[in-house]
Amino acid sequence: MTSGLGSLTLHTDPSWKYYPVKTAAYGPSKSALNAYTIVLAHELRDSAFKINVIDPGYTATDFNHHSGPGSVESAASFIIKHTLTDENAPTGQYFSNDIEDETGISPW
Repeated sequence: MTSGLGSLTLHTDPSWKYYPVKTAAYGPSKSALNAYTIVLAHELRDSAFKINVIDPGYTATDFNHHSGPGSVESAASFIIKHTLTDENAPTGQYFSNDIEDETGISPW
């Protein structure tokens, strides 16, 4: 599980809705996870494993005092969509419920 706050591309885009949110530990830890995902997907590219990161979106949970606009049900549905896949599923991708297009692919 990752977060949009781990996207270096989004963090440099002043038009991104969460651009002002800069954290000292949480965001960089997710950026590191994203980098590891790229490396691991490459290492396992010839195996049956699919290595991706999934950002369920800004979800109303205890972690953020229920301030997120997304529901737990929507986040869970998005996670399941990108984990219950077949051998033709992509690998080395960054899927985000906050990306508002049909791919759901977030920039790294």
